[in-house]
Amino acid sequence: MKTRIKELRLEKNLTQQTLAKHLGVNQTTLSKLECGLSTPDAMLLVSLSRFFHVSADYVLYLSEERLSADLLLADNMHHLKKYQHLISLYQKMTPRQQTDFYNFLSSIFGNDKSYNMDSDIQNNAAD
Repeated sequence: MKTRIKELRLEKNLTQQTLAKHLGVNQTTLSKLECGLSTPDAMLLVSLSRFFHVSADYVLYLSEERLSADLLLADNMHHLKKYQHLISLYQKMTPRQQTDFYNFLSSIFGNDKSYNMDSDIQNNAAD
């Protein structure tokens, strides 16, 4: 059975060895899957689908749609719950902690613009 594993792997510029490590399988298993010499078992198919954010049907060439509407909605709900949790943690921080947190994240992503929550609060109060 033909699969899209190689196509998906190459889209992410991954070697077989790197993908195999992420999936918890050996490189030989992955090579056989990509060559059509074997098919993924159910657990590996689920792992592939999750890793590449596509449906199992897409991996197995049973569909041309990468994600069905239901899977897309489920994926969005998963992220929404995660983000809601992060927002609630952020809201529990003091203004100073929020400023430090923002500046820390900015430094990680190479954004040199620092943020001062105290001046933002003062500007909002003046409006």
